Amino acid sequence: MSIIEAELDEKELPLQPPSIRVRLAGPRDCTALCDLLDNPAGAREQVLTWLESPGTTLLVAQSELGILGVAVLITRLVPMQGAGAHKVVEVDNLVVRADLRGRRIGRRLLAAAVEWSRQRRAVQVEAIVGDVNRDGRRFYESFGFATANDRLVLAA
Repeated sequence: MSIIEAELDEKELPLQPPSIRVRLAGPRDCTALCDLLDNPAGAREQVLTWLESPGTTLLVAQSELGILGVAVLITRLVPMQGAGAHKVVEVDNLVVRADLRGRRIGRRLLAAAVEWSRQRRAVQVEAIVGDVNRDGRRFYESFGFATANDRLVLAA
């Protein structure tokens, strides 16, 4: 049984809603996904773009309460020196319903994202977190992510 299919045992996390399941999102989830995002005006367009973009995968955490959170994953091939390429999965966005934060739902989504990436033979999972997002940085670091300074960026 993979992490994606596994059901959490209620005894493990008493604060977490029971029977959380992580699954792939689809078009029928659009409204619930929009409700998770901060910008209601642009949420529908953003969710539809994610759902329709090749290389983008959405995993949702769901219980009897509905959709509790989403992880947006972007898969890309990175050329290697010499020949070939390796697969990298970036956690582009990870959001949990505001009223359910602190109940390890984000950790469950991230674990599923990592397992999903491994099943697709990705060599690494990345998360880009700004310096001002200290909670986000602590979250990923507590999961085992480490800072890598090999990415250069330029504002367009």
